[in-house]
Amino acid sequence: MRPALLVVFASLGVLVVGCSSTIKPEGAAKSVVDLVSEQTGFKPTDVTCPDGVEAKEGTTFECTFTGPEGTEYTANLRVTKVEGDDVEFYIETAPSE
Repeated sequence: MRPALLVVFASLGVLVVGCSSTIKPEGAAKSVVDLVSEQTGFKPTDVTCPDGVEAKEGTTFECTFTGPEGTEYTANLRVTKVEGDDVEFYIETAPSE
């Protein structure tokens, strides 16, 4: 699998916690699955993303998944836009080191 670069627009059902909102890990994981599937034809089934990521432009975080040959991959996500429950990411994937 080669690295994939793409801007993904996703409705994530952002959670509101107190005065700030956070991204649902399952929503971010779906964005990674959609990107990898579209770019490579492989559909990861074990994407793991962190809890408590702030839904704010510029926020970065990592998700992990297993590629088709059993190699561990990292998906680097950067929030590029937030409008209500809609979040736009820039996603880059590469084998983990």
